[in-house]
Amino acid sequence: DLRVAARRPVLLTNIASLAMGFSLFASNVAYPQLLELPAPAGFGLSLLAASLVIAPAGLVMMVLSPYSGRVARTVGPRLLLILGAIALIVAYGFTLLFSSEVWHILVANLLVGVGIGFGYASMPMLIMRSVPQSETGASNGLNALFRSLGTSTAAAVIAAVLASLSVTQGGVQVPTAAAFDVAFLLGGAAAVVALVLALFIPQRPAREPHPSLPQ
Repeated sequence: DLRVAARRPVLLTNIASLAMGFSLFASNVAYPQLLELPAPAGFGLSLLAASLVIAPAGLVMMVLSPYSGRVARTVGPRLLLILGAIALIVAYGFTLLFSSEVWHILVANLLVGVGIGFGYASMPMLIMRSVPQSETGASNGLNALFRSLGTSTAAAVIAAVLASLSVTQGGVQVPTAAAFDVAFLLGGAAAVVALVLALFIPQRPAREPHPSLPQ
């Protein structure tokens, strides 16, 4: 029912999901490239070593999952989405200021894990408290589609940025430092968009007679 999808809390959450998905995948594209490219463009790590730097973000998401629901029930899913967006903004801001050591990327990835762990946990709750029970599956499916749209868009955009802002090194084209800065700026900007949208999501949605999730 498109009328349900157009409700302000649902629409804003879906657009914020797109921005959060973009912000997440911007890091998934840029950080591994930075870690694996040979010096001076990157850190020259092996695939295994780079994966050990990236993996903690997923571990943080997994650890936060059971706690995110409890936090959302205590302070509300809207605040959880706001905190998630702020964590992503801090992650990219940190990377723009500090990216000269491998541990800098590790810290940024941990912050990305916090941001996505909180942000993604809040979205189903924001959707379900604003839609009728009959629209539970369709509404959550649409939200998942917006997230996927954000990640796939980030893959294309960040790859294009890294490819276009490149120089020849050792006979191959490698991204410049400016290319990575642009990628991090785009990821941070997407997180800012998610934060602004989250601030406009009503604290208490319009009364739904039979909500998927009781308010």
